[in-house]
Amino acid sequence: MPTSRSSKASLASRPTLNIAASDAIVHFQSVTLIDAPVQEVWDALVDTSTWPSWNRFVPRVTIRQQPASDSPSNPSPVLEAGTRMTFHVNMKPTSPQPQPDTDTMLMVAERDAPSASKKLGRIVWVNDAAAQGRVLASLLTAERVHEVSEVEVQDEEGHVKRVTEVRNWEAQIGVLAYVVRWMLGARLDECFDLWVQDLKEYVEKTGARG
Repeated sequence: MPTSRSSKASLASRPTLNIAASDAIVHFQSVTLIDAPVQEVWDALVDTSTWPSWNRFVPRVTIRQQPASDSPSNPSPVLEAGTRMTFHVNMKPTSPQPQPDTDTMLMVAERDAPSASKKLGRIVWVNDAAAQGRVLASLLTAERVHEVSEVEVQDEEGHVKRVTEVRNWEAQIGVLAYVVRWMLGARLDECFDLWVQDLKEYVEKTGARG
């Protein structure tokens, strides 16, 4: 499989929804190519019921509220604009030993799905400040962007094929971002790479092209 058109270095200069890259105290990013259609990659990414099957970094999500949900007691696992959720994060995802969860409360601030005519999808989640409380929210702001897009690459035999590029980056600001950088920076860098690699392996296995 050819290498991705984008690179981690190029993503490091990308802003999030409200944070310029130059303002970020920490900035994590990862990118990969997946040999599958954009829609299949998007579906796995936004359907959190699939995450236990592939996502070692965030293997479980609790959906706390869906916008205009008809079933508040049994909300859809699919991320929508306005979804409020809790990520149960495994900060040591490659450890053979069970690890305690680190809960992070987030909400989806932007969601633009790919379509038959637009082979680009984008979803952004940010701190759920209302759930965290004003004080904690003022100490750390984090925003994370995922983009999936169809790109053309050449395989080893020189044939052009369409695959999906996944771009994933997060910016953090606030006093606690310095603590994150110092204590968890290297580990989170690895976890971001693991996130896209796990997604790649899952989608290519479950939706294997003939």
